[in-house]
Amino acid sequence: MSDKLLYRTTSNPQLKRGYVDTADGQIHFGTAGEGPALVLIHQSSSSMEEYAALVPYLFEKYQLIMFDLPGHGLSSDPSSEPGVEEFTDVALAVVNHLNVEKCSVLGHHGGALMTMNFAYRFPERTEKVILSGTSGIKSEEEKVEFSKSLENKKKVGLGKDGQSLLLAWQRYVAYMPDAEINDVLRPFLNSVITRMRPYDAHHSVLKWDRQPALENLKVPVLLLQGLLDEFVSHQENLLDIIPNAERQVIEDGGAFLFFDKAKKCAKIIDTFLSK
Repeated sequence: MSDKLLYRTTSNPQLKRGYVDTADGQIHFGTAGEGPALVLIHQSSSSMEEYAALVPYLFEKYQLIMFDLPGHGLSSDPSSEPGVEEFTDVALAVVNHLNVEKCSVLGHHGGALMTMNFAYRFPERTEKVILSGTSGIKSEEEKVEFSKSLENKKKVGLGKDGQSLLLAWQRYVAYMPDAEINDVLRPFLNSVITRMRPYDAHHSVLKWDRQPALENLKVPVLLLQGLLDEFVSHQENLLDIIPNAERQVIEDGGAFLFFDKAKKCAKIIDTFLSK
């Protein structure tokens, strides 16, 4: 078996999968390794597949815990539209199911919002936090424009001619210009499949007011960014807001750096958690 096959959850023998019953239905989760617990929360329109490539690099030292958010991957569809609070409750349910008393938490893009909320709500359960792909605080004008853009995106549908899928594929190739085709295919298919679910988590998650959480994080925080990630701006400004924060940038990383830059991500993660 080649190392590349281990980059998928379905072909990694170290990853043990299961389900936990929650208020939002059955949640699909996976665990790998033993040691200090690290919870991995994926971004909207993705799945725990986002972190599959980290497993070979980290499972010998950490207990990795990943799961599919409600309405994503192999988890149940929620009965109503969930937001950051509900998704955070699901993260806690998975941690409790696995009898983990204290953990570090990593989240990417929308998953970073759930991560900071987990640490904000449950500081006694949180060791360290890694916020990947999260931006600086927007101005009031930027917030208004951003809200409008979210509403406009709700109106975009899939045409029968497949043109929207082609355009989406071209965007993903541009997001990951030096990635192997299979590394582009995985996040692309995640996004396409999630379009069939009842709710697009981007809309509810990105409306969440994160400032109270950011200003009250009590644990060590690592800010992580792929320099080529066009969804991230002014992340460095968060160093002035978050106590105990430091920052690392992956020069050739983009919006899906855990798929195609996993080895670099794993090294940064291990260095931070080992301090």
